[in-house]
This record gives sequence, C-alpha cells and structure tokens, in this order.
Amino acid sequence: MIGFGTGRLLACGPDFPNNILDTGDQGVLVAPVTDFYRELDRLHLAPASFHAVVATNTYAGQNINLEQTDLLTALRQAGKNNFETAQIATQHLAERIKLQEFNTALNNWSNSTPAEWDSDAQKFARARPTTPPPTFPVVNVVNGLPEEFGDYFDGAIAWSNPLILDKAICREMWERVLELPPTQRHFKSAAAAYMLGKSWAAENPDKAAGYFQQVRALAKRGFKDSAGLAAASLGGEARLDLARKQLASAIGLYLDQLTTGDLTAANSLRFTAARALQDGNAEALRLLAADARAQRVITAYLISCCQTRGLEQNVTAVAWLTAVEAANIRDADSAEEFALAAYQAGEWDLAQRWIDRAPHSPTAQWLQAKLLLRAGKLDEAAAQLARVSRSFPVIIPAAAMQRDEALMNESYQRRNNLSPTSPDTNPPVTLADNLTVARYSYYPGDRDAASQVRGELGGLHLARREYTEALDALLRAGFWMDAAYVAERVLTADELKTYVDENWPAITDAGTNHLETDENVADEIGELDSRREIRYLLARHLTRLDRGPEATVYYPAEWRAAQTNLLQQLAIGRNESLPAAQRFFALAAAAGITRTNGMELIGTELEPDWHIHDGNFESGISAKSRHDDLVPASADELNRAAQNDVVPEKRWHYRDQAAALKLGAAKLGWTAAATFPDNSDEAAWILCLSGSWLDPKAAAKYYQAILHRCRNSGIGAETARIGDFPKLDESGHVIRRQLNAEDQPVPGKAYVIHAGDTLTQIAASASASGLPVTVADIVQANHNLEPDQIRAGRTIDIPVPDTRQSDLTPPWDSSIHPPTDTSNDTAGNETMSAGEQYVIQSGDSLAKIAQAASVFGAQVSMQDILEANPGLDPTRLRVGQRVLIPIPGK
Repeated sequence: MIGFGTGRLLACGPDFPNNILDTGDQGVLVAPVTDFYRELDRLHLAPASFHAVVATNTYAGQNINLEQTDLLTALRQAGKNNFETAQIATQHLAERIKLQEFNTALNNWSNSTPAEWDSDAQKFARARPTTPPPTFPVVNVVNGLPEEFGDYFDGAIAWSNPLILDKAICREMWERVLELPPTQRHFKSAAAAYMLGKSWAAENPDKAAGYFQQVRALAKRGFKDSAGLAAASLGGEARLDLARKQLASAIGLYLDQLTTGDLTAANSLRFTAARALQDGNAEALRLLAADARAQRVITAYLISCCQTRGLEQNVTAVAWLTAVEAANIRDADSAEEFALAAYQAGEWDLAQRWIDRAPHSPTAQWLQAKLLLRAGKLDEAAAQLARVSRSFPVIIPAAAMQRDEALMNESYQRRNNLSPTSPDTNPPVTLADNLTVARYSYYPGDRDAASQVRGELGGLHLARREYTEALDALLRAGFWMDAAYVAERVLTADELKTYVDENWPAITDAGTNHLETDENVADEIGELDSRREIRYLLARHLTRLDRGPEATVYYPAEWRAAQTNLLQQLAIGRNESLPAAQRFFALAAAAGITRTNGMELIGTELEPDWHIHDGNFESGISAKSRHDDLVPASADELNRAAQNDVVPEKRWHYRDQAAALKLGAAKLGWTAAATFPDNSDEAAWILCLSGSWLDPKAAAKYYQAILHRCRNSGIGAETARIGDFPKLDESGHVIRRQLNAEDQPVPGKAYVIHAGDTLTQIAASASASGLPVTVADIVQANHNLEPDQIRAGRTIDIPVPDTRQSDLTPPWDSSIHPPTDTSNDTAGNETMSAGEQYVIQSGDSLAKIAQAASVFGAQVSMQDILEANPGLDPTRLRVGQRVLIPIPGK
C-alpha cells in the first residue's frame, strides 16, 4: 500500500463484449464471422470486357449529360455546323429536362403517402394519394435530331406518359432504332435494346432476357454504351431468373455484373443467397451446392450473417451443409468454410468432420482448439491455440484498431452501394484474413482474428496459472482491460516490474538519452499504446505500495513532475527531525496533490477506482466477475487477486488517502501553530486548516484557539463572526460568506437541519461556542423531536444551557490553549492567554461573569469586561447577548 497510512454457448451474436476474462465460455468459444463483401473479393473474378457507369450525381441527370455528349458527336458526324449543332442540342436538352422533371414530380406524388404493411401481399404498400397527380407536359422531338435519337426519344416520351396504357408504341419506336443500318444507330442501339428488355420483363421474361443479352452483344460489337447498360443488363436478366427461381443462373449473372464494377451487384448477391437459403428445398439446395459459383456465394453469405440465434439459424445452416455433402464437395478451401458454418450453427460433430477435411487451414485449426476446449481438454486446447497463433500474426493494437475501423467503413459503404474509400483494406487472400469477432457496438469495427486468437490464448494461460504469459498475450492482442486485471490483481509488483523491464523498456532518444515523450497515446476511439499503458499502470501500482522512487521512470512524461512533488512532500512530512510547521505544510501539500490528482498518480486501473473509465463509472473485470466455466479462475489466481487490494478497498480510494494525510497534518498543526506568534496569519491558517479537517469534537479546541490566540487576524475575525472555521482560498485568504442565523447551530437561535446532520453533530457544533449543549437539551427544547428521525429542512431551536452562579462554566476550556514550549504537546497547566466571546445566560450578571472568568488563576474584573465591550450596559444584560471576556493584564 502507499505509505499514506494504513448453458449453453450461443452460436453467435452481434454484441459480444470486448473482453475475454469476464465473459465466461463465450469469450473464448465465440464463433468468428466473415465480411460477405470481402468474401466475394476472394472469388478473384476476372474483370468484364465492359464496365458499369457509377453515378456521380443523380442517375437521371447523369444520363442526360451522357446523352448530350453523344448527341453533339452524332450531329458533327452528320455534317452539322457549330451553330446548328448547338441549336439542336440545346432544344433537345430542354425537352429532356421537361420529361425528367415530370418523372421526378410523379415519383414524389406516388410516394407522398406513408408505406404500410400489406399482410395479404406480404410487403409494404402505399395508398393512392388524395391529391391530383402532376400533369404530363407537352414534350416534342425537335427538328434536326438524328433518326436514332428521334425514334428513341419518341419511345421514351410514350413510356413516361401515364395516359398511354399500351406501351406497344414504345416498343415500336425502339424496334425502329434497331432496324436502322448499323452506321445510323451507333449511339442508341444499346439503349433501345435495354428498354425493350425492360418493357417485356413482366409480360414475356424469355423475350426480355433475349433483349438484355442483345445489349451485351451490341456493346461487345462496339456500339456506344455511354450509360453502362451492358452491365445493367446483367442485373436485369438476373432479376428475371430470380423471379423464375432460377437461382444458380441469377447468382452467375450477378457475379458477372459484379466484375463490371457495378456497386449494386454485391447486395443483389446477398439478397439472392438469402432467398436461396430461405426458400430452397433439399433438392434445390443440392443443385445450388453443385454449382461452383452459387455454392461459394451462398456459403459466403451463410458464414457472414451469423446474427439469428437459436434453432432457426441451426436449421438453415444444417440444411445447406447437408446439401453440400450430398453434392460431394471435398476441396479443402471450401471445407474450412463449411467447418466455420457448422461451428457457428452449434453443430459440433459436423464441424469436426469438416475440420478433418481441412488439416492445413488456420481457420479450421482455430476451430479445433475451440472444440477441444468444449470437450474440457484445456491443456490440449492451449497447445493447439499456441500453434494456431503463429498463423495469425498480431499487429500493434493501434494499427489493428485503425484497420478494423477501415474495414467497418468499407462494409458500410458497400452495403449502401457506395464506392469504398477506406485505406489499408486490401482484398483478403485466405479465409483467415477475413475473420472477425464482434465487439460492443460503441467500439468501431469488429475485432480482427489475430487479436482474438491471441486474446483467447491469454485466457487459457491464465487458467493454467501462466500469469506472465497471460499478460503478454492479452496486452499484445489489445485486450487492455483483461491485461490490466492480470497486471494489477494477479501478478505481484515485482513480477510485473520484471515483465515490463524485459518487454516494454522506456524508449530513449539516442542523441539526448532522455525519455521520449509519449506519441502513441490512446485517443478517443480507444487506440492502445501498450508500452505507455502498462508502464503507467506499474508506476501507480508501485507508488501505492510506497515504492514511489522506483515508480517515477514508469510514469508518462506529463505526470512525472507531479509524482516527484508528491514524493518530496511525503518525505518532508514524515521526517520527524524537521520542524512541525514544515512537516504540516508538506503533508497538507501532499494531501492536496493526492485529492486533486490521485486518480492519475495512484488510481487503480480497474476496481475500485476505474482509471480505465477516468473514474466516471464502475464496469469491467474483477475477481468477482471471473467465471468458473471451461476456462476457470484458479484458486491461486483468486488468492492473488485478494492480496493485491488497496486500502481502503473502495471507489476513489485516494480520497481517503488524502483525508488520512490531512488528519496527520492536523495533528501536527497544533504544535506547528504554537511556533508562530499570536494573531499571526501563519498560526491562524494552520489552526483553521487543521480544525476544518477534524471531526467537530476534535476540532473544538482548534476553533477556540483561533479565537483566543488569533482574534485580531483576518481568519480569527471571520471565525468569530460566523461561529465556524471560514473557508480559505489557495493563498490562505478568507473567503467571506454571508452569515445567516441558520447556517450553524448557535445557542439561543433557530437552526435548519441540513442533509446528513445528526443531533450529536448539531450538539457538538453548538457547544463549540463555549456553552455545552447536549442532545437532551435540544430534544427537550423541541416538541415531538425524535432523535433518530430528524429530517433535513426542519427548523429547530438550539437552547441556551441553564447556568447558575454555582455552576457557571467559563466560555472556554483552559486546556485548549496551545503550548508556548514547542517541545511539550500538552497544555493542561498553561494559563489562558486569549479572550473569548461569552453568550449571556438567564440569571447572569456582570459580577457572576467576572467571577467565573477569574477562577482559572487570572483576575478579571467587571471594569475589564466593560472596557473590552464599549457600550455594554451592565444593568441591561440580555439572554443570548455576546460579551468579550478580556485577556487579563492587557
């Protein structure tokens, strides 16, 4: 201590904790998942001969711009001069914009009512709007347009006009384009074929598919395809197959579309794979499994979407894996994927069969370690995991976090049909490159497989009482909270220090040999600088154990000066050979540092202070949270954790350490104050601070000493005015406050009970003025007051004790006067040397007060009292009136 004083495992899920040690079996048995989009990248598809056109603004607007470029080229090739070309192109653009604006208005009108679920149709539908639809504008084909542009636009006008129900006229116009000689339809042939395919989709899917295929054939023959309709035709034809439940063909077409760079293709594949698993019977699944491309896509989807827990997920996965076995698939690359799917589904025997078919797969061998652990074979699992870890090289936690966040961003962009912009997301080569484990949602991205493997190994090391190995694995994997538990609660300070010195030495500047300033500091998204954090934890641990001089070099640069100052103040305060005043101020300074920066200098990383959360909340790993499951906490681990506690074992324990330092300073304060003259600011300051750190009973003599010795100081005057220790600023100056009668319990006045008050505390505070007030006095003075049921906000009367001449007590206790001889800390035989205010009681007279004040060996006359209290009328004394008892001889 610092020398301040004495079930079952759920197959998978989206929100697994970011820790290993406090999550029971699921922390090490959790199933990894893949990213579907990156699994598609692993197919290594050959790029297509034509490319999709990615919209840079609105799709319709971009098509108009592309068409304008083609039209200008066509007009020049037709021999039009610049003026004619510009005139025709401008007029046509105006007509195209009118058509586009109508289509936009019609779409907005159609979507103006809320979408509601249609249980019969099993889909969302909108009611027809009550407002009238937009009016179709007059749109014309301008004179001078090349024939292919004019015929195509005629068809487009009819297609957009809601008043033309029979779209045969549209097809007629587009067929006319395709009937033109090849040299006269270079620019609009692909567009006409695409629109013909789109127009026949509902009525005649086979005919529609033929037109979509014609689009690609035209593009390959060199016809202009500015809008990327050859790529879009793959999706159009795939949708036809999907509607006809020709899923293998649909998947093949979507894969071809993916190779064109079409951003929508990946999500189309996700949808199709989900449909296949949801709707396919055993035979349909077997046929899909037998199709190499469909099998890879559906398996990729299955191992990436481990979100649904329970029986439904198991049935889906098992049905697919059964179909795969029926299709007699045996290649090792697929086997590791099937092993993962089986493990995610909780089908352990099935997982083992596929693992056996992929003996050289790091993923399969990782799953093997998990199955060994499930079987209770801890030592075998640990050995297996140690071998596997070499296939999953770990990068530093900060870099891993950045990569994980980049992958998360890439997945989000691809899910929303956006072009990925994340750095460092090269396509994965192996399945192991694409494995992650879900974090808590407030962490960016999922945890990479390499970190998870090393973290699991750390958990197994800990269960086998290999503590240093456990710390190293957890720390290097980026499981900081787990590592902190082992470092702070399980290892001894010497074991931790040896580990840190050997593995995480301070980085020095070769030129100056000075400690390098911390560069990779943990930032807002949780990046971990392992070297800094483990050294910083060790520094605070050593300082708590009163090994501060050893700890200094382990602190981050920004806290070394504060820790050095703390050690210096503690050394002075503990040095009994030094003057009491010097020791008092040193301990007071140490208390201030501890109270203000205790979290940073001696706070525990985990319980009870939770430096890891900046002390804001209590949440995380502790000995109590360690589970006794397949990877149990050993009795030795728990015994070590119990011995590595702090004093006191409570949240923000350093506050109690600061209070203990203040108590030690307060005890020195009595002697320290005696070394300064009466009415000196130093004496008043020491007495005021000391008294404010003590309980009311112990503080009473400090309070009275301020009034007797330092009445003429600023602190003394304020103390007398408010009847309490005043608050001081950092320079020791009084912070004057508005005095209310109810602020402090004073005999003869009302007092409002504050939260946390007890009658014992109220009586002690009231007695500090010199008149002894008991709990019984207060209860007697207040009708129906129950001592154990007082409530905040109630007003009570503080009685004036009944004093007679025979038992009149002095308004002070002579034993509280501080000694003039600093070598003697007792004051029982000293003569009172300072005045005090006395509250007049019923039956008092000036003679009685003078007589009572003189019984301690120094004569006080009535004249002395009158001279000390100008304006005091001895014939009109009032109960509760305060009079100053003069210092004899002054």
